[in-house]
Amino acid sequence: MYTVNSLIKPENADFLGIYDCSDGVSMALYENVNEDAFHAYKNALVNEGYSVFDSTDFAGNIHFTLKNDDMLVQLYRSIDGKMRVIADPYTAEYDKEQGSVERKCNTELYQFETDHSLIDCGMCYIIRCADNSFFIIDSAHYFSVHDNDRIHDFLRSMTPENKKIRIAGWFISHGHEDHYSKFMDYMLYNCEDTVIERIYLNLVSAQHPDCGRWNQYNNVLMENFRNFINNERDIPIVKLHTGQRFFVRNLEFKVLCTHEDVYPESNEDFNNSSVVLMLDAEGSRILIPGDAGDKESIIMEERYGEWLKSDIVQLSHHGHNGTSERFYEYVNADVVLCPNTQIKIDEEFPRIRANRVAKEIAKEFYISANGTVRLTLPYKLGTAQVFPDETTEDFVSIKYLWGYDYTPEFKLNHISQFLKRSKK
Repeated sequence: MYTVNSLIKPENADFLGIYDCSDGVSMALYENVNEDAFHAYKNALVNEGYSVFDSTDFAGNIHFTLKNDDMLVQLYRSIDGKMRVIADPYTAEYDKEQGSVERKCNTELYQFETDHSLIDCGMCYIIRCADNSFFIIDSAHYFSVHDNDRIHDFLRSMTPENKKIRIAGWFISHGHEDHYSKFMDYMLYNCEDTVIERIYLNLVSAQHPDCGRWNQYNNVLMENFRNFINNERDIPIVKLHTGQRFFVRNLEFKVLCTHEDVYPESNEDFNNSSVVLMLDAEGSRILIPGDAGDKESIIMEERYGEWLKSDIVQLSHHGHNGTSERFYEYVNADVVLCPNTQIKIDEEFPRIRANRVAKEIAKEFYISANGTVRLTLPYKLGTAQVFPDETTEDFVSIKYLWGYDYTPEFKLNHISQFLKRSKK
């Protein structure tokens, strides 16, 4: 099996260790690598028979993808002088250039209302590409029982009756069940009239040195999901690494951070295994941090700074403990999308300053539980369409499942607001 140990070693660099990136992929970390030495190492690999597949420069952080017949190698030098060398013998290739796109519709970003009757977490974003195919980000929790059907019906409603639903890419941000569960159910129960072209992800290893600090039930579920994905080899799976830029139809994505960037620090917070994406489409920039937490936040702040500036940002970790106030100051987004319930945001807003900073900067703030939101790209402020609210809390079941309870007055007011949003 090809590993990072199969590669030549860079000269005059300090070796810090090897990291298991999971899925048979490994990474060597070096420090005190200047830009000249980084390019010299890339050239040495070319002399060994590798060819340059792609290259990027994000705010002075330089990346190369090299390939031969057996393996893709990712070289990434961050501005702190550290070099990450990743050997990936299994990943499918990504599209490094935008192909021709037959324009049939507007490009639209949807913050999809996941069913929050029984659960307050879950996240699903659907981008309708210009050719009427779709790119989907995450899905929903298994307690959002029928959301695979709801997602399917939503896509079906925008697809001509005599055509298959075409999902050009489905991205899973990390291995928490509220992000991938309904993707699995969609694959099992809704794919008869659907074509999925590629899956994009980078799951952390279940043998990570810090896995004992993570929720063990979640770890088992993540491994079940990994096995499920590995059995879907008829769909190309792209393992994403920091520095990559890939295209899906008229969408351009940049990978800003993964769990690989946290190494050699500990990763006791599983949310710091999120893959962070930046999307550029039709002149609008959208930042999707998934559930990125404190360590990924610091990494991105230090590497990218004001380059993070975006028009639209997803509130990290559903507005729970996620990225920092400094992160949102750099992002400086006019629109904030929050994949959570109104109740939980209201409860946590006074406690989490980062949420308050993001909202103070923004001109528009949308909570997914209050109804699916459509943003036509390029987005102009004031043009969002909020669809009728479809689901609301089942307070009896929530008390039984989670122990949460509220006063009769609170519940009556909440249901009254739901009826107004649902136009019932």
